[in-house]
Amino acid sequence: MLFSRDRAFASFLGAGCVAWIAWAFRRTDRVAEIVGTDPAEVRALAIRDIGSAISLLTPGAAKPAIAVRVMYDLSDAWRYGRNRPRVLVGTVGFAALGIAGLAPWRWRRS
Repeated sequence: MLFSRDRAFASFLGAGCVAWIAWAFRRTDRVAEIVGTDPAEVRALAIRDIGSAISLLTPGAAKPAIAVRVMYDLSDAWRYGRNRPRVLVGTVGFAALGIAGLAPWRWRRS
């Protein structure tokens, strides 16, 4: 199989990281306002996510990269989402996608 389900999830999550990185660098002040932090921390999060995006989008074992992404999202939910419902929904939702990518079951084709 040239493109596994794990690789598909990793690519999808990696694309989400790239979108977040672009938004964070393009609209740093707005993202800082939404997240409830300062622009320097938003840039630091975006730089952290560059590494995550690279590991998700390059060939290799997808599950470890997905697991790290889930941990990032859950820690972001805890740190930034406690008093910001939109941030909480976004981070937990993205973590849920990663957890789905880690699930041991396989989808069946009809």
